[in-house]
Amino acid sequence: MCAMSDLEVFTTLVSGAAHDMDHPGSNNVFETKTRSKLALLYNDAAVLENHHTASFFFLLENVQHECNIMANFT
Repeated sequence: MCAMSDLEVFTTLVSGAAHDMDHPGSNNVFETKTRSKLALLYNDAAVLENHHTASFFFLLENVQHECNIMANFT
């Protein structure tokens, strides 16, 4: 039997999916040292973490009319 609530299971799955969303296959140091577009966009601060988060929220915002996974939350 699972000791996690439905909400805990849901948030674990969603955060796992979002964790490396649109990962370019490099690390923050590489992005910063090569002055990549992502490094410039996020001002060299937690470049990939900011990118994963922004990409995920962009996806959520743009698919809401088709598949709003947050529809039943208050």
